[in-house]
Amino acid sequence: MLCGQFNIPFWKFFLATLIGKAIVKVCIQTTLVITLCNNQLLDLVEKKLIWAFGNVPGVASVLPSLVVKLKTSKNKFLSAHVAASASVTAKGKWNVSFSLIWNTLVWLMVINFIIQIVSSTAQGYLRTQQELEIKKMLTETKPSASEPSSG
Repeated sequence: MLCGQFNIPFWKFFLATLIGKAIVKVCIQTTLVITLCNNQLLDLVEKKLIWAFGNVPGVASVLPSLVVKLKTSKNKFLSAHVAASASVTAKGKWNVSFSLIWNTLVWLMVINFIIQIVSSTAQGYLRTQQELEIKKMLTETKPSASEPSSG
């Protein structure tokens, strides 16, 4: 919708979005998840942040109590048992929820968007082919129209 609103060519917009999402965003998310799930890396990041914020005036005095609170919260979170999923239902029953309806609606919108893109691209290609055919027909009829008529 944005590329149409601002008259940006679709493929230019699509490639920029693809690069942003597939390369930049994925790399940042992967690094974050690996760091958060690896205790050694998490401890290293904590030490570096404590060192960095320890050099900031005003923060250094509050930092020890903040670190203790964060470590107790982290330990509490890591020791918590995961509750059974509420979405598990008995066999044969439908589990209709707001998220299922919303996800279905979003998928339908995405499929419609893809169909519109393909249709628009095909119409543009057909228009170009018809314009070339009309030009070809006009160039063929011009020499015969300029010939003197006999009679």
